[in-house]
Amino acid sequence: MAKYELLIDGRSRWRARSEDDVRRWLAEYSEEHAADDPDATHVQVRQLSVFSWLTGGKLLERALFMILVLVFCASPAQAALGPGQRATIDVAVATLWKAPNLARAIDRPSLTNPVDPVRWSRNLSTTAARVWLDSHVQTQALYAQQVVVLARSGAWARVAVVDEPDPQDPHGYPGWLPAAQLKTGFDGSGRYLVVTAPTAMLRVHGRVLTLSYGTRVPLLRPGIVRTPDGTGTVKGGWSAPLAPSNASIIAQAKRFLGVHYLWGGLSSWGFDCSGLIWDVYRAHGLTIPRDADPQFHHGAAVARSALRPGDLLFFGSPSYAEHVSLYLGGDRMLEAPDSAHRVRIVPVRWTYYIGARRYLTS
Repeated sequence: MAKYELLIDGRSRWRARSEDDVRRWLAEYSEEHAADDPDATHVQVRQLSVFSWLTGGKLLERALFMILVLVFCASPAQAALGPGQRATIDVAVATLWKAPNLARAIDRPSLTNPVDPVRWSRNLSTTAARVWLDSHVQTQALYAQQVVVLARSGAWARVAVVDEPDPQDPHGYPGWLPAAQLKTGFDGSGRYLVVTAPTAMLRVHGRVLTLSYGTRVPLLRPGIVRTPDGTGTVKGGWSAPLAPSNASIIAQAKRFLGVHYLWGGLSSWGFDCSGLIWDVYRAHGLTIPRDADPQFHHGAAVARSALRPGDLLFFGSPSYAEHVSLYLGGDRMLEAPDSAHRVRIVPVRWTYYIGARRYLTS
């Protein structure tokens, strides 16, 4: 039984049994009409059911249809990506989902290449819209981060982010993203620069990319960097990794006071509790576990009576750390709390405290 009907200017042209059939048809249409209809504005997709003979089926909203166009029509290089291959994040910040095709229409700015994190944050205008992400998003990855491809499903790839250590997968933190957000053939090794401003510009092949705090790219010579998109130029907001110290960790984290909480977030457009900690350490040239519970099982254990500013405080149950914050001294902490709030400084909630870890001794 056909699951989709494809229409051009309102007239039925073809019926498809699967999402793969839709992808192939859209790819052919996009190639044939690259000049006269590059955004497929004349095309509609109708979702069919057993009652379609009576109801006529349901037209996909334009926003959802554009997700099909952008995600299903991957380039040949992206389509060739297979399990075991290495690739690189090719957008300012990629969102990794728990499964393919979970995103809502309001999430479309996070699925494209380039992404639009400012518009996506604006779309997430209610607490409910942000809370929904808790059960659908895994993590995020910054521009030029390396991944290992674990699986493919149509135009989606399941990847593990190499420098986001997590016990879910030995390769790194796993999740699904559109393959269109990946590039192959990039060498990220060598001395590098890191974004140490909330955002910074990268100019490459006539384009200007706005990148997040914590983004790293290899340095070729002063002002010239190697990127997934070729040789680029940078100016303000980039530096060598910051010298690690607890004072610097605190000072850097305070720069993000007022930033929206975002489940899975680790960019200056939105952080979750452990993503903020991970990113601040990354700007100092250090890689720590991605999530709160693995962070709790690394570093040196610290007694409550011996706490120092810069220690990490953990909250939850004895068997699982659900939340992490940065201790500031004087019974106060800096945290990215939940989807209803922004990064803030508050008194320590000792009722739910389960322990502390120290990653830096100075």
